Amino acid sequence: MRLAAALVLSVCVALAQNGADRPSFEAASVKPANADPRGLGPLRGGPGTSSPGQLTGVASLKALLMRAWQLKEYQISGPAWMASERYEIAAKIPEDATKRQVSLMLASLLVERFGLETHRETRELPMYALAVAKSGPKFRPSDPNDAADPADATIFSPKFIKGADGFPDIAASQKMARSYEMVIGGTDGILYKLWAHRETMDQLADRLGAQLSRPVVDETRLKDVYDFALTWSVETAGGVIPRTGPPPDSIDMHNSPILSDPGLSIFTALPSQLGLKLEARRGPVEMLVVDKAAKVPAAN
Repeated sequence: MRLAAALVLSVCVALAQNGADRPSFEAASVKPANADPRGLGPLRGGPGTSSPGQLTGVASLKALLMRAWQLKEYQISGPAWMASERYEIAAKIPEDATKRQVSLMLASLLVERFGLETHRETRELPMYALAVAKSGPKFRPSDPNDAADPADATIFSPKFIKGADGFPDIAASQKMARSYEMVIGGTDGILYKLWAHRETMDQLADRLGAQLSRPVVDETRLKDVYDFALTWSVETAGGVIPRTGPPPDSIDMHNSPILSDPGLSIFTALPSQLGLKLEARRGPVEMLVVDKAAKVPAAN
């Protein structure tokens, strides 16, 4: 696990289990979600979004822990129900709070309402190393003249065109404000597309780790920032992320052989599209272990 994440984990555990000086939301509600929780979607909001003053949505306790401790799914160990039970959360965020402060607020809230008791430990887990394939990298460093992101980069939504594969694409002439990702569902599978803008190999490794539910460490020795596109079949990769933007109306999302193409496994897509590869390894991973948690949160 990266050092920064380890430090966040350490700080969150200390604050969450120390009753003094816990940061807190101005107001917060946490309760079990109904079968149809009033149309609420996944957890959203907070600093850097279009709703900086509130955090709302429905999520599992495990997903809430991931958000609060800024961890990947494979870094949290606890009862199985933490991934299946859903909870509705609504929290009012103090003005000018930072992302880090909101993470600490959420950690404190979860400890208070679920009676959480946690500890850290390091475990030896299967992982992957991201390395350069024999062909060499098939992408170039980003244009240094395109370094400045606009102020609204966090809510940037590009305009899509129909790509050569029949699915959404971003025109080469369109300026990217940030990296952008999309998951497209069809009757034959799920397609993941990433348009990377000024992306480091560390960032790509983190993205792949979230998708594969397994740590991925960067061993490419590529130290610049890069622009590139990557497409693969998520059903062969292990994880799914929400689609973050609508596709063009003119594209048929349910009738294309690309969704079920076994050649789009991440293990074949990386070498063919980027000149990179994944190598199986084992290594130490910092974990958050949940020793105790109430299935029903305390009353608001």
